[in-house]
Amino acid sequence: MEKDIINTKDIIFIINPNSGKKQIHRIINQIKNHKSELSFFISSSYQDFFKFTEQNIQKYKVFVIVGGDGTINSSINLFYKYPDKILAIIPAGSGNGFAKETGFKKDLNSLVEDIVEGKTIEIDILEVNGKKFVNAFGIGFDSIVAHDFAGRKKRGLVSYTISVIKSIFTFKPFLAEITFENNTITGKFNMVVIANTSQFGNNARIAPSAKPNSNNYVAVLVKPFPVFIYPGFIIKLFTGKLKNSRYIEFNNNSSELIIKTSFQKYHIDGEPMLNNGIYNIKISSRKIKFIKTKSCKL
Repeated sequence: MEKDIINTKDIIFIINPNSGKKQIHRIINQIKNHKSELSFFISSSYQDFFKFTEQNIQKYKVFVIVGGDGTINSSINLFYKYPDKILAIIPAGSGNGFAKETGFKKDLNSLVEDIVEGKTIEIDILEVNGKKFVNAFGIGFDSIVAHDFAGRKKRGLVSYTISVIKSIFTFKPFLAEITFENNTITGKFNMVVIANTSQFGNNARIAPSAKPNSNNYVAVLVKPFPVFIYPGFIIKLFTGKLKNSRYIEFNNNSSELIIKTSFQKYHIDGEPMLNNGIYNIKISSRKIKFIKTKSCKL
């Protein structure tokens, strides 16, 4: 763990207004009313966010991302090029998986204290076909849920639960060839997840042992199982009790992994995406620095 000298003038809050709108208004008011003068920028789009950040990258040392896992993912794909910069988070998304893993909460005053304290932690960056991520990549049932959830007008746990229930009855297992560490596994799967942290979000812990500063990731292979198994699977998912069984296999890995499949829907940190069915996954040679909060257990 490192420690940097940071003043409040070194901090800027980058705000995604498309995250929870009530939360965003509250956070902006907290920033404006803080005892120290804090800078902030409200982006109108990812392109706007990228342009502003690249133009102002040398003005600030700490960039606080106000948004959900998708906003954080976009930030990673920009900030990995600037290893001297430090990130922090005010969670304002639906799942907030990465923020939960790293101890970031919605308390602005506490976060500013943590930033000025200057303790930092280096987080592993993973790549899938060149796209960077820090939380989880998945194809299969979880990606079907991500695609369905993205199409819903309302966000939050209720809408996510509806997407999960719908997907249980529409999803079909897919055939895939998975190669890693000179080992090839071919078969049908419900899910293949590459986890840098333990959870998707909302404390749904798909890989309970995964840690984002361990220099490896956990490949989670979930084989097809009967519909009546789903309730037990979901209970274990949300209680962090998933373990190796006849239906699920965990592999700790640091080498390159290749997935070949006709299944084209996938997600990165909950953001739905499409691909031609070939997924090349590896740990990046770069890391990214985050503020270490008082709540961080890494």
